[in-house]
Amino acid sequence: MEKGKSVVAELAASLRDVEVTPRRKPASSLPAASFYSPTNKARPRKLVSLCLGILGQHLEDIITDISEFSTFFPPHIKLAILSIARRRRLLNDEVLISLADSSWEILDISGSDVSDIGLATVANISNNLWAIDISRCERITAAAVSEVICHCPSLEILRCGYELQQNTSISQWRLSRK
Repeated sequence: MEKGKSVVAELAASLRDVEVTPRRKPASSLPAASFYSPTNKARPRKLVSLCLGILGQHLEDIITDISEFSTFFPPHIKLAILSIARRRRLLNDEVLISLADSSWEILDISGSDVSDIGLATVANISNNLWAIDISRCERITAAAVSEVICHCPSLEILRCGYELQQNTSISQWRLSRK
């Protein structure tokens, strides 16, 4: 836990020196006024994007402490961190539950180590979900899919792959509401 806190402090210190204004070219290198087009000018990256990049680079170091500071993040940032964790193969039940937010509508946990417990807990927290991707999640069974269907009345899309562990093919699941 100390390592995670020191990394967070290091990230905060490194962000103080981030230059967010683009550097201007000398006047002599600007093209003639007739050829100058403001649409051709490259836009600087947004500060949120820069911070997520730094966070993503050090996610392995702070992932164990993510629950301590994830409550301070807005829902779209939590979803971005979840996506980074998924791509880096760091997404498990603990990370998913600590990042879960009630306003989420879309959830992609494909190829992760999330199990029935994590998915069922998120279905209880984020009951506004209308699209979920659980493809290539080998630890999710038919019980968790049933739990999601019960707790997420807005669910329209459930993307799955592999077979469920109880010998029930995912393709047999239909989302029909009465």
